[in-house]
Amino acid sequence: MNNEIKLLPQGINDFAQIRREHLYYVDKTMYIPKIETDSHFMLIVRPRRFGKSLFLSMLENYYDVKTKDNFEQLFSGLYIGEHPTKWHNYYQVLVLDFSQVLSEYDKLKDSFYSYCNHRLDEFAMKYEDMYYPGFAADIKNEKLTTEKINMIAARAKLYGNHLYLILDEYDNFTNTVSTLKGENIYKSITHGEGFYRDIFKKFKGNFERIFITGVSPITLDDLTSGFNIAEYASNKKVYNQLVGFSENEIREMIKYYQSAGLIEDSSEKIVDSIIETMRPWCDNYCFSYDSFVDDEPKMFNGMMTMTYIGYYLENGKFPANMYLPNALIDYGKLDHIIRLEKDNENLRRNAIIMKIIENGFVYEDIQTHFPASDVVKIENFISLLYYYGMLTITGIYGISTKLSIPNNNVRMHYFRYLQSEYDKYLPVETSDLRAAFNYAALDGNYKDMLTFIAGAYKNASVNRNSIEGERTIQGFYMAYLGMNPYYLMKPEIELAHGYGDIFLLPDMRFNFVYHCYLIEFKYVKTTCDAQDETDAFEAAKAQLEVYSSDKQIVKMIGTSKLHKIVMIFKGGDLVRLEEV
Repeated sequence: MNNEIKLLPQGINDFAQIRREHLYYVDKTMYIPKIETDSHFMLIVRPRRFGKSLFLSMLENYYDVKTKDNFEQLFSGLYIGEHPTKWHNYYQVLVLDFSQVLSEYDKLKDSFYSYCNHRLDEFAMKYEDMYYPGFAADIKNEKLTTEKINMIAARAKLYGNHLYLILDEYDNFTNTVSTLKGENIYKSITHGEGFYRDIFKKFKGNFERIFITGVSPITLDDLTSGFNIAEYASNKKVYNQLVGFSENEIREMIKYYQSAGLIEDSSEKIVDSIIETMRPWCDNYCFSYDSFVDDEPKMFNGMMTMTYIGYYLENGKFPANMYLPNALIDYGKLDHIIRLEKDNENLRRNAIIMKIIENGFVYEDIQTHFPASDVVKIENFISLLYYYGMLTITGIYGISTKLSIPNNNVRMHYFRYLQSEYDKYLPVETSDLRAAFNYAALDGNYKDMLTFIAGAYKNASVNRNSIEGERTIQGFYMAYLGMNPYYLMKPEIELAHGYGDIFLLPDMRFNFVYHCYLIEFKYVKTTCDAQDETDAFEAAKAQLEVYSSDKQIVKMIGTSKLHKIVMIFKGGDLVRLEEV
């Protein structure tokens, strides 16, 4: 293989390493002039695994006075290399990454100060030649973190030096503490004379420029009076594509590997095929209301995209199972937040999750900041789902924002949550279900698949206090049908001015799957008679006939056979299963 081929930098967040080792880099340097003219102090939050750390590494290398001699090597061929601003290589840059701080509360304060002191000492050593002999020793001998910052800032001013702070994962350990340890302990860190709040006071007065990233704006609200000068730029249209990949960027990447010979098929058709295969699994993110209004392209998750393309380049195909369980590492925190409070609040959050899973969306305004104490409020909880990447902007309803599940990877995370809830009542052994998936996909024999799940539902519903009714039956089926690797499941799909309950669309990668399924659920009370069951069946049958004639579904199914299935439940029992 040609040594000049730019390999994918999977898992590498070091910009200098990527450029030095001639790895593939998606140019994001065009945002530098926009940031400079926007604000000296900026905060942008994005979900994990989107490329924030790499972007910060690029900023560090651009602004650091110590990388001036390497400017050509680092930025040649990139936008900013051809259009440098006057501030390049102008600053002494302090980089802090608070994900490196231990989140165990009994070690938190010491770990925080130890990490900050270490970084400040390294800063002093790095730039000592721009001060005086012994500068690094003076900083190291000072034991208090806040005084180290004061000393560096005072001497920088005296020597005519300029300071830039880059802070990554600013909310990492504070969010962990708030969700796992509780509000009172969290407040002791971020309120009054809390150590975290105290150091932010030092930041705002001692650095000429500050760029901060994180996942959620919870900590920001609690630090407002301690740090109130940062521009919250997360929802600005101009930064919608700051991290992650647009379709055009991915298209360019694929074409590069075609030209390099790593993709044998050089046609435009294979480029489209690769993108369309990935799209349901990692696309559809929008971070700006204005970007949605102006119909700008949606963003692909960076880590997911790199994983899929890396696999394709190595194997010439995509993995049989596209689900990436490690794509959203905040899932554990989210699960804890759902369970933070018991009784009504806990049930309300569970109801929201169920509503999102069943409908695929929810209408709610995005809260730009809120204190940790209010995270359990429904509007803030929904906003937190958005910040974690579990929801994204997909529409407008009056003055409210439509927030939807962005893709199948995220949807699978919701399904896993549902399964964990149902497993509380009765764990479901899924090995037989996986065999039934084969029968349904390959032979058109759907009964084993659907009756197995019905049996599991009945067994779980023996103690079903909170899982009863048509909506919950549908949720139960979504949780387990979502495990079927042959299909892209589309719940509550809009068809002919109505909503089909569940549509199982064959994954385009599997051209041997000739069967697809449109399922309609009906629920009758245990007191209903046979005529009520028949009426419910006829209503479902009529709905399916209308839905199946919709132009959208006719186009989606292509040459596969559409099975229109009615399922009638009475209480926890499946009393009728019939194809119409």
